[in-house]
Amino acid sequence: MSSENIAIQVEKVSKCFAMYKAPVDRLKQMVHSRFLSSLKKNNKAYYDEFWALQNISFEVQRGQTVGILGQNGSGKSTLLQIITGTLSPTTGNVSVRGRVAALLELGSGFNPEISGIENVYLNASLLGLSRETIDNKLDEILSFADIGPHVEQPVKTYSSGMMLRLAFAVQAAVETEVLIIDEALAVGDARFQLKCMKRLEQLKNNGTTILFVSHTVDTVRSLCENGLVLEKGHPIFWGDATKAATKYYEVLFPKEQTQEHLNGDSTEPSAFGKIDESIVVDNLTSQVILNDDSDMNNLVFVAQKSDWGRGGAVVKTVKLKNLQAPNILEQGMPLLAEVEIVLDLKKINELLELESLNNNLFVGLRLDTNKGIPLFDLFTSMILDQNFEAGVQQKKVRFLLECDMPILQQGEYFLTPGIAVGSLSAMLPLCSYDHAISINVVGENKVNGLLRPHHTFREII
Repeated sequence: MSSENIAIQVEKVSKCFAMYKAPVDRLKQMVHSRFLSSLKKNNKAYYDEFWALQNISFEVQRGQTVGILGQNGSGKSTLLQIITGTLSPTTGNVSVRGRVAALLELGSGFNPEISGIENVYLNASLLGLSRETIDNKLDEILSFADIGPHVEQPVKTYSSGMMLRLAFAVQAAVETEVLIIDEALAVGDARFQLKCMKRLEQLKNNGTTILFVSHTVDTVRSLCENGLVLEKGHPIFWGDATKAATKYYEVLFPKEQTQEHLNGDSTEPSAFGKIDESIVVDNLTSQVILNDDSDMNNLVFVAQKSDWGRGGAVVKTVKLKNLQAPNILEQGMPLLAEVEIVLDLKKINELLELESLNNNLFVGLRLDTNKGIPLFDLFTSMILDQNFEAGVQQKKVRFLLECDMPILQQGEYFLTPGIAVGSLSAMLPLCSYDHAISINVVGENKVNGLLRPHHTFREII
């Protein structure tokens, strides 16, 4: 790849911070580094090393949008600060080509003592805009921020949402080549977030390179081509944004830690085995096949291993019926799905007790666009009996789902089978098979307006 097509290049970047236990240790270290170390009297350090980032490397092409995912403390903000130049790496190199605008912290670049409109001129001038250019863009900036007469008041009187509105409005008005955002959009209300997403889409279509940190996986899936996942300062995935989102969920719901916590020091597996790691049922392999044992076209999904989840349950099969041909669903036809699951009741009840959750089991399918944007969920719930007989650990259940589909645009969609426990407000995923089933919606829209998806689940075993 030509270097001219690369907007951001990060090569083996690491960042180490010195962690002092007491303020006096800073003075001791300063004296040691200036005098004693030069005399080679001793090599003692009065601090502990904390490596916030270790060996990060990736390239972002011009016009590409990249999302960075990771838990709190994984090093996301540190990485963005190094890329923008507000922090220096301990090792490694960063190269950014083009004018950069960055929104790293609320109010960064703002003077709290002066008014919002004065801060617009101050902040825009720091980004390289002339006074004349700011005058021409002022109405556009104030309209986007939409904070009314507060723009005449000192910024120190603003709420965090108002400060975000004004800061993003200035950044959005700058014709920048590289835009870097650190979680700032999570502060605004839903209407403003939608406005920001539309603006980011415009910038993306105009060729702006966008790099942003977000905990909203759906935003990364829909807006980004690539994603970077960090865990404790280490890069664990770089590549397609949809796959990055799945990897992020694996970090949020680690299987190995759960299994070790539940089993303690015991090496003896449960009767159901490691349900979240191995085949679990009948040595099935992951595939989608056409079942031609009847006059209906049935799309059959069988899974070996879930993409992520805490374990204790497996979706054994999903049979999609009423298809016009393999993978083809005609507009206006209901979706018929037969879902068979297997449960490890012992492990599920241990998880429920560990997490203090309600004993509701949710089984369902999620419909996503071909960009990974979720449209709606179809699910049922059942109450788990926590007083099951001793020695009885497995349970097989089969459901029949019938859904009157909403009117969709023609094209490819994905179904994600999954199982969870708890409640709608506190749900713990047990297994999920991201985008496991592909269907194509064809035919004309014969209904005016939108239809709300209506579905029923019936337990048949």
